[in-house]
Amino acid sequence: MSDFIITEKITNYTVYIRFNRLDVFNAMNFDMLEEISDKLDELSKTDIRCLVFTGAGKSFSSGADLNEIKEFDPDTARKFSLTGHKVLDKIENFPCPVIAAVNGYTLGGGLEFACACDLRYATHSAKFGLIESKVGMITGWGGTFRLPRHVGVARTKEMIFTSKIINATEAHAYGLLNDVFPDDKFLENVFNIARKIEKNAPIANRLSKKMLNRYPFDLDNIKDEESLALYHCVNTEDQKEAVKAFLEKREPIFNNK
Repeated sequence: MSDFIITEKITNYTVYIRFNRLDVFNAMNFDMLEEISDKLDELSKTDIRCLVFTGAGKSFSSGADLNEIKEFDPDTARKFSLTGHKVLDKIENFPCPVIAAVNGYTLGGGLEFACACDLRYATHSAKFGLIESKVGMITGWGGTFRLPRHVGVARTKEMIFTSKIINATEAHAYGLLNDVFPDDKFLENVFNIARKIEKNAPIANRLSKKMLNRYPFDLDNIKDEESLALYHCVNTEDQKEAVKAFLEKREPIFNNK
């Protein structure tokens, strides 16, 4: 398999993945999607507590690889779309928080990928857009339903219909980004957030993510599900350790149990 992604451990519990197709601004093809999918399967079996994605070079991802798409027939295009959805669904359902550390251009499928992550942080120089209509296509990895969750339907329609590219300040104002950091301090700030996440109880974060992913909520069911999630938390060793550590004014030691 090609090395379209590079994986590093930042700490014992935080893993950092860089997209690595510099010659095409980290555009994604079938092989890259499968490589990401396999890596997610592998990492989901570990004690990882935070996962960070970013792009090598000056782009997060320019989206789907047009050099490959230009050879697609309709059936292959549909397969490519479903393969992308499979990967993004794995990110949304990954058992710990996932951060998109967005640097440079984040277009088309790259923006859809970022939307599937739990948190999004960007460099001041980052740019965002769903520009598929410029090349006669519609979004294929959830732009029509993932982006509206963050910026609303009206903003999404404007971005799609006009192929508008927005900067990081606009993206933050739209509600797409959690924060924007200076380019030269970017990863330092993102990794500080990842360390804050990994210090908290992994079971609690995992259950919180599952509950939050159900938004917009069915209030009749979500209350019972939340109470069951709390029931599970209180039955863990980590919860007992956390309360004990808090009362003893020390940092807790979580064992994911």
